[in-house]
Amino acid sequence: MLVLTRNESLHIARCLCSAFRLSKNVYVLDSKSSDSTATLAKNLGATVISGEFNGFAQKLNWGLDNIVFPTPWVLRLDADEILSEELVANLPRLLDEVENDVSGVYLRRQLWFMGQWIRHGDMYPTYSMRLWRRGAVVCEARELDEHMMLRFGRAIRHELDIIDDPLFTLATWIEKHNGYSTLEADSAKKARSDDSQLMKPSLFGTSPQRRRWLKVNFFYRLPPFARPILYFFYRYVIRLGFLDGRIGFIFHFMHGLWYRCLVDAKMLEKSRARSLAGREAP
Repeated sequence: MLVLTRNESLHIARCLCSAFRLSKNVYVLDSKSSDSTATLAKNLGATVISGEFNGFAQKLNWGLDNIVFPTPWVLRLDADEILSEELVANLPRLLDEVENDVSGVYLRRQLWFMGQWIRHGDMYPTYSMRLWRRGAVVCEARELDEHMMLRFGRAIRHELDIIDDPLFTLATWIEKHNGYSTLEADSAKKARSDDSQLMKPSLFGTSPQRRRWLKVNFFYRLPPFARPILYFFYRYVIRLGFLDGRIGFIFHFMHGLWYRCLVDAKMLEKSRARSLAGREAP
């Protein structure tokens, strides 16, 4: 099992206690945390490897290429995630039964916000490839919204959940998403690239490929600042986000409207800066 960390002292003990229920071989790849993350992980029995990395994808790919995993399958967790009871109970049996040509497994993600599971608004179920045969995958070279790509074999889907339940405050959530919005604004056009290191958008592909196709070929073709409003309406009304109650409203508003408006504002800012630089060039 592989856990990537940077300053995750708030979450790491909970994450590792969950991970050790499934496997005794847990590796923590840490970006030289300035808090007690590495110490806590070592004390709990994880193998900790520390280094400096240029972004999430480069860090994950380094771990996949350099860590000698003793098991045929590798499962990746984020530090703010835990394994569901159903996954711990059923995953070993399912892996024993998997066909030989299967190299990757998509698992469901439960997203929690302010202590509540967000069940509606197109937030559940979503699937992510978190389990793969050793050596079978590479992480695409993106700074945000990265996905795993198979080197060989095929992927299947299991209805087992990883629970994403961050414990930090709303202020920290806003700070993190302010940073994410900058990365999103920078990479908005890259999704159309033919770069072989990127997952190809496909309407008829996997769930992540389909979501990216819709973002590239539909969402980003809508007018800026109108698309966040339409997206919020889609999530909150059409996809029944209102059923998530008061906490759900805060989440869908902040994630579906505020965050997307912030991305559009930063894209506009960058466009204006390029135009100004072009006018000032000799």
